[in-house]
Amino acid sequence: MNTTAANILKVLSQTEISIEDMQLYLNVEKNSIIKTISQLNDFLASINLPIISKNDNFYFLKLMPHELKFLFENFTTLTADEKIDYLFIKFISTGFLNLEKEKEILDISRSTILRSFQVVKDDFSKNGTTYEYYHGKGLVLKKLSKKDKILFNKKLMKFFIEEDTLVPARRELLNSIKLFDTKKRLSQLYPILKNSGISINYFLLSFICSLEVCIHIFGGFNFINDSNLNLDKFKEIEKSITIFGDDFNNDFKNQLTHFLTSLYFENGILEDDIKNICFNLIESIKKTFQIKISNKDLEKMLFNKLYLSFFKYNNKIVKIINVSFNKPHKIILNKLDEILNKSSYTLYLVDKFMIVYVIRRILMDENFSNIKSVLLLFNEVVAVDQIVFKKSLKKFYPNIIFDVEATFFHKKDIIQNHKNYDIIISDSNIVPNVKVVEYYNTINIHSILENHALTSGLNKLNTI
Repeated sequence: MNTTAANILKVLSQTEISIEDMQLYLNVEKNSIIKTISQLNDFLASINLPIISKNDNFYFLKLMPHELKFLFENFTTLTADEKIDYLFIKFISTGFLNLEKEKEILDISRSTILRSFQVVKDDFSKNGTTYEYYHGKGLVLKKLSKKDKILFNKKLMKFFIEEDTLVPARRELLNSIKLFDTKKRLSQLYPILKNSGISINYFLLSFICSLEVCIHIFGGFNFINDSNLNLDKFKEIEKSITIFGDDFNNDFKNQLTHFLTSLYFENGILEDDIKNICFNLIESIKKTFQIKISNKDLEKMLFNKLYLSFFKYNNKIVKIINVSFNKPHKIILNKLDEILNKSSYTLYLVDKFMIVYVIRRILMDENFSNIKSVLLLFNEVVAVDQIVFKKSLKKFYPNIIFDVEATFFHKKDIIQNHKNYDIIISDSNIVPNVKVVEYYNTINIHSILENHALTSGLNKLNTI
């Protein structure tokens, strides 16, 4: 088994996927993927598990949770990046490394482990970390630089993100350096974050779990800020941590309280180089899609999606779902790819989908205000229904004028002013450009209004 096999299992343990999309994540030839799937099926059959199957163009591996756990307990192959991360984390967490023993643990050749450690060695040299060799014993860490503390935390985050699919060597390493049960810790962190009004995602949760390990190993990071002490939010978070994290180490409680307070006020854990890339991309997106993004919550959402996408790609975190693009999505994707290609940036497909979704939401939000008047045509209109429906729509859309009329008058050409409306919605196709619905409700109306706003935004790109 090789790196390709390990990555295919990671992908298929999360979603069904085509060979073409798999190539986007693995960056290997199609024939290599097909050959590796055949090898994996031999392995799966040998341990009495369902094999990888194909439905149309999609490959899938249907396993129950206990089967998935059994699979990765029996799959011992590490990717090239995982070998490097393993040695890096093992060396820093224990302060000592014997390459001969690690070669046996990982079941790899001497040349492979030396090649993997060379990357660790180069990082240490570049970042200012030093170690010494003790003859017959191994390598001893002497000085750990700030840059390698940060890099350690990032590599460890990947362990927590992938904890359900860790192979034995990685799982044993993680279990040896964390002093808590992850599931229990997440159940404690959830109410703390929720009560604090902080957005919850796997990126943040993995960072906090990694932070606790870092505090135990080298004291954590400098999140302490005395200006937080008098803030109501600090006191609120401190109280919540006391309630739900009663067994937390005192240093962890203190650093976590300061960190979450700073995060709440948007002074968090983000790397400046990725931040700058995201800010520049947002400006390019505004220019390309001819939008201002007046809704600052949507702009923040776009920034967060961009940041997380680059973090995942830079750290080779393959966490995906199966996605499909309709025509508007593809138009936005093509424009996004043009923006990324100009700066030679690459992202995983699933993350592009998330970014496309936010841009779609922004386009609808920006162009929704251009809808001034809507005509609703009913086949059979009861006066009371008109009044009630118009009132309900007015609550949701106070800035849009809704006129409700009987289809009968338009069929007889008695009313000719339908061209004065931005949108005409009817339960039958009786005038040009009418939007037809099977029945009237606010959900159907809202969907039509949003699609109209999206189309208006895309029309500006001269693509429709």
